[in-house]
Amino acid sequence: MEIVIIGAGNAGKATAAYLLSMRQPSFNDKTDDMHDSSYKVRLIAGDAKKAAETEKNGLTASGRITGNFRPMIEYSPYGTGDIRASKADVIIVQTVAGAHRDVAERLKGHLGKNQLIIIFNGNWGAAEFESVLGAEAREKNTLICETAAQLFLCSSPDINSVNITGIKESVGFAVSDMKRMREAYERAVRLFPGLKTAENIIDTSANSSNPVIHGPIAAFNITRLENGEDYTLFGTALPGKLIRYIEKADLERCAVIEALGTKATGVLDILNSFWPVKRESLRDALKENEAYRDIKGPKTLLHRYIEEDIPYGLVPLSVLGKKLGVPTPYTDSVITGLSLYLGRDFMKEGPSEEALISNMRPIIRNK
Repeated sequence: MEIVIIGAGNAGKATAAYLLSMRQPSFNDKTDDMHDSSYKVRLIAGDAKKAAETEKNGLTASGRITGNFRPMIEYSPYGTGDIRASKADVIIVQTVAGAHRDVAERLKGHLGKNQLIIIFNGNWGAAEFESVLGAEAREKNTLICETAAQLFLCSSPDINSVNITGIKESVGFAVSDMKRMREAYERAVRLFPGLKTAENIIDTSANSSNPVIHGPIAAFNITRLENGEDYTLFGTALPGKLIRYIEKADLERCAVIEALGTKATGVLDILNSFWPVKRESLRDALKENEAYRDIKGPKTLLHRYIEEDIPYGLVPLSVLGKKLGVPTPYTDSVITGLSLYLGRDFMKEGPSEEALISNMRPIIRNK
């Protein structure tokens, strides 16, 4: 089986190490820590230096997965370079949400037959891929899928290494064509046993804990990000009033999802689904979880908590809320405040209206 991973950031490297660690070392390995796998893993990096370093030194994993791995690696700047995927059995998209549409455009005309595309941490990625690749995917019997979150908690100490501190127990999974959910799931769960079936791609994109947690934390700690301060994400950056603000924003998120005809899952229940120890409050779920305890907060404004969780997490909820007549004042305040502070209009960024509205209609009509 050939697996292509598009995106060589923290999560892309963790995914490559995970897949390559799923088989025992062969007797032909020259060193004990070099692993062989029945999977052919091709890692596509958008950074030429990163690609060259990993090709030269291999990928060193620590934490929950250990070893030195040798994925095939290529350089391809997303949106401009060639992404060769026609021979892959599985295409895993591990880019930032803002690159989803560019990647879909680059894949157009290059899909193979009977492929499985999995967009990790969906953020409406399946809807955007469907708007670009839907006709070709149906012609070639390719399944477009996404997850509700990343499977791995990980960081990169340097270019060619990844430290995996946690692997989640359960992450939602859905396919754009709901009639093919069983087929898609049976293929995906062989690679990632932690996946569970979600109701649909509204479920996986909107029932996500990241935007409703990360967005408010970034907004109310914006000077920490700008000054490059050293702090823990769920320590002093998350006082009691901010936790209550997140809970109010989460009620808005759930109201939008329910108005779309899909079952909403509260943020506490989402977090509890990831880990074996269940918590009784959002405060405890964030502050008492060992996997979260040492997570550092962002030290730059150019971070996915802003670049991804605002336009691709909170903005779609605001847009859909307005379409459906659901008030979202707590969500809107985060979007507006960061837009004014950063001199950007986040409401004009994020998934296209076609992806948010047109591709949701078949799901909404089935309710």
